[in-house]
Amino acid sequence: MKTIKYKYIYRYYNASTPLSMTSFRAESRNHSCRKSNLIIVGLLAASLFISSCSKGQQDGSGSTADGVSESNKIQSVKVVKPQQRSFIAEVLITGTARPNQMVTLYAMESGYVQNISMDIGDMVSKGEVVAELANPELVRQYEQKKAQLKAKQSIYERLKSTREKTPAITPLQLVENAEAEYLSVNASLNAIKDRMNFLSVKAPFTGKITKRLVDHGALVQSGLTEDNPQGIFELQEISPIRLTVPLPESDITAIGKDMDVTVTFPELPGESCQAKVSRIAGALDPASKTMQVEIDIDNPDGFIKPGMYAKALMQISRRESVLSLPVTAQWIFQNQPFVLIVKDDKVERVPLRKGLSNKDYFEVLNPEITENSLVIVQGKGLVQPGQVVKPVLRSK
Repeated sequence: MKTIKYKYIYRYYNASTPLSMTSFRAESRNHSCRKSNLIIVGLLAASLFISSCSKGQQDGSGSTADGVSESNKIQSVKVVKPQQRSFIAEVLITGTARPNQMVTLYAMESGYVQNISMDIGDMVSKGEVVAELANPELVRQYEQKKAQLKAKQSIYERLKSTREKTPAITPLQLVENAEAEYLSVNASLNAIKDRMNFLSVKAPFTGKITKRLVDHGALVQSGLTEDNPQGIFELQEISPIRLTVPLPESDITAIGKDMDVTVTFPELPGESCQAKVSRIAGALDPASKTMQVEIDIDNPDGFIKPGMYAKALMQISRRESVLSLPVTAQWIFQNQPFVLIVKDDKVERVPLRKGLSNKDYFEVLNPEITENSLVIVQGKGLVQPGQVVKPVLRSK
């Protein structure tokens, strides 16, 4: 301590600076403060060094302590046990409501539209006239044939009467020729009558007019003889409604005719009906790999509109007391279904064999899975096969 003081005195002396007693005391106090600061810094450095060494001795530079922590940490997973359930497998498919019958009405004789008695939205009965055409040329032909028939009939009847009175002077051949001409003209007249009847366009079945394709005065061609005739009306039979459902290939063996179906219409809240499968196509569509199933639904008030979407719920199978698991137990790995089972506190990945299934449960066909198996339903993505876990049974 004294040596340090003299060094400072020597420094100030060599600097040729007058050094009074007051200055000497101030210098001594400044030196003491500097020395105290150096001691504090040294103590802090020593403390940090000792702490570092102690930590290194405890965990080997940190790696040993971290490994122990990780090895002592056990992942908890929620598990369930398979249970026996009365199993109902159902399939819900979206279908489309279509009219039972739909046709575009064409005229069977050429003419112009003289009268339209129906319009879109009108209900018509089978055989009711919906439009009338006019064909002046056909009327003229009818009048000509009618006059010819009258003349041929008169000739035939006169020759027949003469033949009966004087058969010697009236050859039979002459009478027969007159009869043939009379019958031919009569047949032509009847044909023209039929063509004139075709000028009245009638509904082939009871239904509703959904499209009107012509106006008054429009010229239309015969649908029997022309390649591209003009339609007059579109007519749909809306009772019953024919619901068409595309059934997936995987379910075609489970669906049969007369099977019960519950039909709901999303756009008609609260509206549902019970129906039966009316007909099955029996062949798959090569493009969609689906088979068309049709369901007839009574629609006397026309509340169901053609073109509406409907959902058809069909019960494809029912089995009692089968071993099942919730759908959350399934684990997809490499595009294949598995379940993760906890056995002796270790995770095992088991390929899944499923039977019946619905939106909540599926039937388990694996013989190694029993009612006492612990199947992981929550935490599947946090564990790996062979990992030690803590199973926690999920409450019902």
